[in-house]
Amino acid sequence: MNTLIRVATFNIALFGQAPGDIIKRLNTGSDAQINDAVEVLVDSNPDMVLINELDYDEQGEAARMLAARLSSMHPDLPPYASHAFPSNTGIQTGFDLVGTGSLASPENAQGFGTFPGQYGFALLSRFKVQAVRTFQHFLWQQMPGARLPDAVPGSGRGDYFSPAAKAVLRLSSKNHVDAQVTLPGADEGLHLLLSHPTPPVFDGPERRNARRNADEIRFWVDYLDDKAYLVDDAEQPGGLDRGAAFIILGDLNADPEKGASQTGAINQLLNHPRVQDPRPSSADGLNTAQFQGGMRVDFVLPSSGLRVKDSGVVWFPKNDPKARLNTASDHHLVWVDLEVTP
Repeated sequence: MNTLIRVATFNIALFGQAPGDIIKRLNTGSDAQINDAVEVLVDSNPDMVLINELDYDEQGEAARMLAARLSSMHPDLPPYASHAFPSNTGIQTGFDLVGTGSLASPENAQGFGTFPGQYGFALLSRFKVQAVRTFQHFLWQQMPGARLPDAVPGSGRGDYFSPAAKAVLRLSSKNHVDAQVTLPGADEGLHLLLSHPTPPVFDGPERRNARRNADEIRFWVDYLDDKAYLVDDAEQPGGLDRGAAFIILGDLNADPEKGASQTGAINQLLNHPRVQDPRPSSADGLNTAQFQGGMRVDFVLPSSGLRVKDSGVVWFPKNDPKARLNTASDHHLVWVDLEVTP
């Protein structure tokens, strides 16, 4: 008998101004933003969901608290296990990368952040995570043909950052994670490819963030192509096996048609032969975020061999009683239903 599973991504915009802020807010049980976000998650009821912009803490407490709360709302279903992943945000490089005059400014961290773990991400799953690969420490300059910014835009020298800075500057603004999940009755695992590339804005004519965004997205292209140059944090080389099933999840901060991302940045993935795009939609069409009049920046992209039964974006029409939940975050939950055969 076939099984239907729902996989989702949701940028929950749940970040604090200091370590522990989100744990404190979760503890109150009365935080309006959290309550609305929880209602969105309970209503959509995904079996697996990537939560973007949930501050990371070493004990994974914020993610555990969120998972426990959601599980309590569906006592008839298996509980969520939480998996919080370390983030490059707020980890200082030791260099004044962008000329702020301060080695401690958020712009000079490995990923923008005022403290380590701000804007991190976590996976909540009702299914067992059997293996994890992370690429948090992979250097940007290790990517062949990296789009490193130029001191003189257009020169092609990739010399905006000093050689010493490039020797420590990581590609991922948060992390790149391959979490392999065991599905009901399946012999082989499903790979959840998780990331949250930097927004392609808040930079200058060198377009350092737009270039990094495009290369953070390109990472998954090369991962699907099993490029040998990729080395994970456990020093294991290579990408994903050619026949493996996967789903790419996350706020990728790139719209196929508009916005400030580099031309073709997200289409690197959307046009990949191993990827299918269900094009989830809602009352606001394909848009998944509210800024700039609505943009499509959040994605759930299954591998081409998986059977998609349905998909959608949790964006309610104005006359819907649940329309108030549209402001739970500046992003909207995106989901895809898959039919799994044992």
